[in-house]
Amino acid sequence: MPVRASNRSPVRRCAALLSVVLAAVPLTSCTTNSTPSANAGEVHISTGTPQGVRAQQIVDMLNSDWPIGTESIKTLAGPDQVDFVTAAMDQLWWERPYTVAGIQLGAGSAELQLATGYGGRQNIDIRTGSSTLVDRFEVSTPAPHIGSFADVDTVLSRLGGRYSYQVSRVVDGRCEPIAGTNTDLPLPLASIFKTYVLYAVAQEVLAGRLSWDDELTITARSKAVGSSAFDLMRPGQRIPVRLAAGKMISSSDNMATDLLIEKVGRRAVERALHDAGHHDPAALTPFPTMHELFSIGWGRPDLREQWRDGDRAQRTALLRRAAAARYDSDPLRTHEPASPYGVEWFGTAADICRVHTALQRIAVGAAAPVRDIMADLPGIDLDPAQWPYIGAKAGNLPGDLTFSWYAEDRTGQPWVVSLQTNWDTFHGPRTGAWLMGVTKALFRLIPTG
Repeated sequence: MPVRASNRSPVRRCAALLSVVLAAVPLTSCTTNSTPSANAGEVHISTGTPQGVRAQQIVDMLNSDWPIGTESIKTLAGPDQVDFVTAAMDQLWWERPYTVAGIQLGAGSAELQLATGYGGRQNIDIRTGSSTLVDRFEVSTPAPHIGSFADVDTVLSRLGGRYSYQVSRVVDGRCEPIAGTNTDLPLPLASIFKTYVLYAVAQEVLAGRLSWDDELTITARSKAVGSSAFDLMRPGQRIPVRLAAGKMISSSDNMATDLLIEKVGRRAVERALHDAGHHDPAALTPFPTMHELFSIGWGRPDLREQWRDGDRAQRTALLRRAAAARYDSDPLRTHEPASPYGVEWFGTAADICRVHTALQRIAVGAAAPVRDIMADLPGIDLDPAQWPYIGAKAGNLPGDLTFSWYAEDRTGQPWVVSLQTNWDTFHGPRTGAWLMGVTKALFRLIPTG
């Protein structure tokens, strides 16, 4: 299906759930024209037709170090397709380089099959009109072939980065892993960290110090880190805690997250790390807000090396400095991973399983809405008859793509599935769509009743 890109920077949309499940669409053509080139593994694109010319142009543009722009796309696509194709090509360009794995040429059409550097595929289906410009441009992401947990490791070992996954049966609130790799390796959580904020909110509600009906005041400062759910609201307007908590999870709203941290207090979130089973709460103490971490990781001035080299006291001082200043995003670093400098919220697959089960345990009495909050956006396309309850949280920061679910099968048996991936280079929504194929395979491998 067509891919539409956001105009927001990757940092500001960091927590959007990567729940766009793109199925591989088999495309047919009238003729096939692909022959091996001199380079092993490469496929030659015949440029004897307009569609062949455009297919080669797409490959050249995607593998170029020259950024995708509207003016260059005008030489590829028809006027009514320029904006869409620019956005789609920009998403693909950031994940270069590509190798041509196949090309199917038809009457006025072409299906371009591209192999990625992380072992996945991206297919681009184009059609050319009478002007020879592209008037249809669709991207699909074939899922990897996985039939066993061994296949999962085979696929993920080709990523060119670091990864961790775990599938656990939940028994009496405890996680009993049935499969996994690198489950005790601390890797970036990205927006999965927001589950700890929700746990802190639930604790405050149960203690009577906070109500779901209490209101939070939007400020210009809080909006600076991005608000997918409340972007049209003005500073001074108010939102209830229940709505903010819901959007923090389902929309991964950054502004709502910081407003909730401010409301419950940093200490409450640090206590939640301990109570929800994080293996090393001290590593996330003091707990950074989104404003603070974004300022250090992607703001001006560049503080990443100071954070990397700093001890706890120095990092605390950096957080105070960031908190006192407005967030000034550095446009030259919006696609640059900050996790190599330690600028992230880190946790393990075991931590993720424990926080998911902790949220379900605490969802009682006044904190009962937590269960609905976690399930508002399942983030994965599963058969509801087989999986009647799915709680989800995922995350996306430059170089870091993370996924997690607490799901109950038709017998009522709970399972927790998580996948963390981490690179020193940018990977975004197109890689996320491919990784969703891995996570769906993990669910298929679960021995449900």
